[in-house]
Order: sequence, then C-alpha cells, then structure tokens
Amino acid sequence: MTTETSSSESESAFSSMSEALKYPSQVIKLDLHFKHLEDFPDQIKQFSNLKELILWNNSITELPEFIGDLKYLEKIELSGNELTQLPDSITKLTNLHTLILSWNKLEKLPIDIGNLNNLKKLGLNYNKLKSLPNSIGSLNSLEELVISDNNLSSLPDSIGNLSSLKALRASGNHFSTLPSTISNLSQLEKLEVHENNLNKLPDSIGKLKQLEKIRLYKNLLNELPKSITELPKLKKLLLYENELNSLPNSINELSSLEELELCGNQLSNLPEGIQDMTNLKVLDISKNKLDTSIGSSLRNKLKNTKIVL
Repeated sequence: MTTETSSSESESAFSSMSEALKYPSQVIKLDLHFKHLEDFPDQIKQFSNLKELILWNNSITELPEFIGDLKYLEKIELSGNELTQLPDSITKLTNLHTLILSWNKLEKLPIDIGNLNNLKKLGLNYNKLKSLPNSIGSLNSLEELVISDNNLSSLPDSIGNLSSLKALRASGNHFSTLPSTISNLSQLEKLEVHENNLNKLPDSIGKLKQLEKIRLYKNLLNELPKSITELPKLKKLLLYENELNSLPNSINELSSLEELELCGNQLSNLPEGIQDMTNLKVLDISKNKLDTSIGSSLRNKLKNTKIVL
C-alpha cells in the first residue's frame, strides 16, 4: 500500500507549468521554485486537487484572492519572494499543515490567521512584522512558530494558548519582556529569544517542564528568575553576552543540564552548587569578573566538563 501511494504521489508532482496544464486534475504537487516568476500564475486555479505548492525564490509580489479556493492545499512554501501582505482568503485553507513565508516583506498577517486550525508549522522569519494578531493563539495544532528577525516589540498574550507548540523561534526582534502566558506552553521544548532586548524573564518560566533548550544570549538580563532551575529536562542554557551579576543559588538543580554558556556577563562569583553539576559537558564562564582561582577549583570537581575560562 505504501509503495502504491508513493508512486501515485510521484506521478502527480510537476515542476513544469506546461506539463501540469496537460493534466490539471492530476496535479497534487506543483514545484516552481527558482522560475523567475514575478506574478503568481493564474493557471494554478485550474489545479483543483492541489495539495502542495512550492514557489520559493521567485519575485512574486502578491497572492491572488483565489488562493483560498484551493481547498485541498496542505503545504505552501513561498520563501524568498517580495510579498508585502497576504489576502484574507488564505485563512480559508483549513487543511494547511505547513505555511512557509520566510524572507519576504510582510508587515502584517491576516487578522483571522487563527482559522488555520490544522497548521503545524508557520515560518515567518526575515519579514517586517511589527505585531501578531491575537487570533494566532487559536492555532491549536501549531508545533513550530518561526518569527525570528522581524520588527516585533511584543508577543500577544494569546501566544500562551498554543497548546501543541514545541518550538518558538523568536530571535532578532525587539522584545524587552515576554508575556507571562508563555508559561502555559506545556509542550514547549525549544525557546529561542536570543538577540532581543530582554531585561527580565517571567517568574513562571519554571512551568515549562518539557523545555530542553533555551537560547537567551545577547539580551540585557541582569538576573534570572529562581524558577528557571525547576526545568527537569533542560540540557542547553545559553546566556552569553547579557548583564548577569548573579545566578540562582539552586542552579545545580538543573540535573539534566549539559551546556551552560555564561561568557561576557558581570559575574563576580558563582553558586557553590555549580561544582556538583557533573552532567555538564560545557561550562563557559569567560569574560566575567570571576577570580582566577574559581577555574582551578571547578576543574578539580568537574573533571568531565570542558570549562572555558
């Protein structure tokens, strides 16, 4: 059965518009990337059974309203075009599970983007977004949200309603804080908010029990909430180039932690318990205000850890 399905899908995949137009009802996948397209091809409206549309790295400036009529679409990839906005009709595509719009010029999203309730991956990095609509919190199936390198200064409180979210990639924006509702993301495994203007983290961040990796480097943090030490699965904590002058005394409770990067902060001492973190593979404490004797003491205790001084 699997072989037959794969064969059928292969026969229904086209990378030439002229070939696809010979069999419009059979077109399931259309891949026209790098075709120097300046306009969205009108002929695509003939492909009523289309499930996958690949148009990345062209020069398309707008999408037609009729895109909302392609009701079987499950995947759209439009990275590397010239889009400044999306038609409202795109929110009718309730079968979509993947929508990739990276490297465009989008300034806003349709207010009803939350109607895409089967969406699992939404890629919006390298655009010009200034805000996200509240309805984004209705994307109950969303597992990965990529909004890095935009002009966002905040996240809507509704972000905490993304009950299936596993990865939030939001680096390279202008956040000074994160909404406290982020602690409701009970399935979150990866949090990337590096290269922002964060000066504090929500006190409730310790509720993210599935979190394995946090990228917080190049922010303005001078302290961490104590609850960050309550993350049992955390393996990677990247905090270099902040303004940290202390760490929580209970940092050693991060028993799964393998990588702790603290380079380029304002630390003058470390919690005593850090020498008990024997699962650490990498500990970078360079470019701080630490006494040089700390390094030799740690090396005696953490013999299997690469310590960067």
